[in-house]
Amino acid sequence: MLGGFVIVAGMLREVPLLGLIAMLAAVALNILAPALIALITFGGGMVFAIQVVLLASLGVMAMAGFAILPGVWSLVLYGLATIVSAMQFMRSDGLNKSATTLACLLGVSIGLGLVAGAFNAQISVQAYVGQLLEPLFSNMRLPADDAETRLLLDRSQTMIAQILPGLLAWGMWAAWWGDIILARTMARRYGFYQGAEHDVLELRFGRPMAYAFLLALLLANLGGGDLRYLAVNAALLIAGLLAAQGIVVTHRWLKERSMQMLISLMYLVLFIWSAMIIPFVIVGLLDIWFDFRRNHDPAHGG
Repeated sequence: MLGGFVIVAGMLREVPLLGLIAMLAAVALNILAPALIALITFGGGMVFAIQVVLLASLGVMAMAGFAILPGVWSLVLYGLATIVSAMQFMRSDGLNKSATTLACLLGVSIGLGLVAGAFNAQISVQAYVGQLLEPLFSNMRLPADDAETRLLLDRSQTMIAQILPGLLAWGMWAAWWGDIILARTMARRYGFYQGAEHDVLELRFGRPMAYAFLLALLLANLGGGDLRYLAVNAALLIAGLLAAQGIVVTHRWLKERSMQMLISLMYLVLFIWSAMIIPFVIVGLLDIWFDFRRNHDPAHGG
């Protein structure tokens, strides 16, 4: 945690106010871009959305000096993954399938991209991720005699490189899927959402997700090298998905009992103390087998 604050402080110290504002605006646009794509999908259909995404990807490629990789990444991660998930979201059984498909597409795309980059560089995947992080840390200006801070930054770089792919995939999933829900709300407000209605508090991943989590943990403990590294990050991604399920289970349980204050407290504690995510991972994993929401639904006598 301290390492993260040091990194952020080092970045902000070198960025002028206008540059910081521009950076925050760019981050906001990147996060909200899938919402626009999902909105286009809900209103114009899959074919029209794909055409828009192809044109946008060509624009990104041109802005990047006609480099192919940025265009491909924008097409796959921002475009096709969002379109496929938004189309599934409109189906009667689409809530859970949309969330699962989006997570798989993002996780596999990021994993394959890193494996391909590491293969071309002839290094391990973790070393390749560390290479990608190197400019962020090397550009920080530190006093030559500040060995303690430099050691802290080196440890932070190593730690971030170990878990970055999994956390990045989960963060993108949370933002992208939240964007799809936001787009659904806007489309419904303006009358052009024609899909099925879903309650987000019904989010539930299937048993294959639980088995994948257990398999990833097994490979993380028994495997080595790139296999272990990819398994650890796959486990982090799936743990984040299970935590999301555990959170909605708890949210609904408290909501049915009109405990609004405890709902607010739950999210506040999660924001302040990140380690509290672990109990929700366990709740989400158990809910796959025991279906706590069915047992606690007043209509079922819970």
